[in-house]
Amino acid sequence: MWNPLSWVMEAAAVMAIVLANGGGEGPDWQDFVGIICLLIINSTISFIEENNAGNAAAALMARLAPKTKVLRDGQWQETDAAILVPGDIISIKLGDIIPADARLLEGDPLKIDQASALLDSDKNQLNN
Repeated sequence: MWNPLSWVMEAAAVMAIVLANGGGEGPDWQDFVGIICLLIINSTISFIEENNAGNAAAALMARLAPKTKVLRDGQWQETDAAILVPGDIISIKLGDIIPADARLLEGDPLKIDQASALLDSDKNQLNN
């Protein structure tokens, strides 16, 4: 409930209680209760939306975490790229993002797009 709309609604609820309608009448309890109900509904919807957005962001980050296929103990395993160590042998295929500095042991020559590594807007491509 920390946004300008909530502040205005809270102020309106306080004014409905503090200020009388005039003519010697008491506070306007119906407006107060109505505004408080709207605040509760607004807070509930905001909480649900923020929770869903947080879950979606976490799922997206988990999906985008770089993974790689690495040869360890004589077997190919898919693992997080963050735990690669010097000397690991990785498998790459067309379209893969190479998760670390790597040396080509065998295979065809590579065409490398270094634009993202150089933070360059042009697509600088090198043949290695």
